[in-house]
Amino acid sequence: MPNERKRQRREETLPGPGGLGDVFAGPEAGGSATVCHGPYSERLPVAGMAVGEIRRRFSDRLDIDPGSQAVIDGNEVDDNTVLQSDQLLAFIRQAGEKGAE
Repeated sequence: MPNERKRQRREETLPGPGGLGDVFAGPEAGGSATVCHGPYSERLPVAGMAVGEIRRRFSDRLDIDPGSQAVIDGNEVDDNTVLQSDQLLAFIRQAGEKGAE
């Protein structure tokens, strides 16, 4: 039909839901490590990041308890410890601590 016009496609990339942004952007140091809390465990690009930063950035995603103890490869660490590539970071809440201060 001579009077028909084709509809122009409007393609644009919209960002997904807010929150963490690109979790795979990682720090410049690069590398990945395994982070776990309870039933959640993921290999993430967090090498070179401090434990406290990882705790804040992934608290919702991995349901990290703010009072949990950080453990890297079996050794208790504080929030200023920097995670290296291929390490295992676990956030652990000791049994029997429910309601303890």
